[in-house]
Amino acid sequence: MKLEIEIDENYIAEMVSQKIAERIVTEYKYENREAKIGVRDGVEKAVKQYVYSEKDSIIERVVDRASVEIVRKGMSKLLDRLVEGK
Repeated sequence: MKLEIEIDENYIAEMVSQKIAERIVTEYKYENREAKIGVRDGVEKAVKQYVYSEKDSIIERVVDRASVEIVRKGMSKLLDRLVEGK
């Protein structure tokens, strides 16, 4: 069995930066557009730096989680197919 996982780092970075920016804007009550853009820009740069620096660790966690889910959800189906094939 071959397992291929494609990770879109840009999508992950964008989603994380959006969530962090939302929390910062909400927590510190930044209301004007300039403040939101400035916060988002800074957060985006920090998140990108973090994602790139932790890329191998993130990929390993994603693969581990995917492996567990595949085994958990797929093992019973695989066993059923093997039994039906006999």
